[in-house]
Amino acid sequence: MKKDIQPKVNNNCVVTCACGNSFVTISTLDSISVDICSACHPFFTGQHRFVDTEKRIDKFTRKLEMATERKKQTQALKVAKKQKVVEAPVQKKTVRQILEDLRKEESE
Repeated sequence: MKKDIQPKVNNNCVVTCACGNSFVTISTLDSISVDICSACHPFFTGQHRFVDTEKRIDKFTRKLEMATERKKQTQALKVAKKQKVVEAPVQKKTVRQILEDLRKEESE
């Protein structure tokens, strides 16, 4: 085997969490920083808390709001179309009908 190809192991690697908790472990790095640890994770603490590091909940709520807005807009368009249909369509008179109306007016 080749010599000096294995990484050097650090027995005093300090892991620090965003909550402020820190502990020592073995690693090839000198220090590690993490977003969540066993001291603040809901599984270990038993507290009901959302861990949203990728902003997935915010994305979902924005999509939900956009969907409700679109639904309101489509309902408004449907109502507008129904109102247009309800209005009596104007019938165009034929030339014959116009001439008949004129003759009736002249005779009266």
